[in-house]
Amino acid sequence: MDTFPTLITSRLVLTALHPKDVEPLLSVFGDPLVTYYDTGEIMKTRTQAIHYINAFKDSSSIATTNAIRFAVRLKSTNQLIGTAGFQNWDRTSSKAEIGAVLAREYWRGGYGIEAAKSIIDFGFNKMRLHKIYAQTIQDNESAVKRLKQLGFKKEGCFREHIFLHQKYFDVLVCSLFHK
Repeated sequence: MDTFPTLITSRLVLTALHPKDVEPLLSVFGDPLVTYYDTGEIMKTRTQAIHYINAFKDSSSIATTNAIRFAVRLKSTNQLIGTAGFQNWDRTSSKAEIGAVLAREYWRGGYGIEAAKSIIDFGFNKMRLHKIYAQTIQDNESAVKRLKQLGFKKEGCFREHIFLHQKYFDVLVCSLFHK
């Protein structure tokens, strides 16, 4: 990809991250409830936010990281409300792992589903993926529900696979295939 793609939905615009996104990223990833099932670690410094932006800011990062991470923005205000995209892009097997993080105030408003549908379409039709998969902690009922709504099917479960918050969690693996 020569230029970083932009995806547009009815309420969202998904773009590259920009240096001006430092403070909004700190707000999203600084919320311990937002990161609870992700890494469990909150973003605390501007340096961490700048590093995150630099890792995903332009089309060259797609080749070097095997990932594409979009800034999820409200179309009406251009406000950053989260990030979403693919990681672990295996070009040989035409598969990638989908993931998203949204600010808590945008949970349960349909924004995650809206962004995910756009990213899935991009993955199948522009990246030419055969398979999109997701891994989520099984206790994350909201994520499991959203994956089902998007048509993902359970492939299996890695038992006691992630250690967070002083305990082990099972990780559910789900997939969606291009038709």
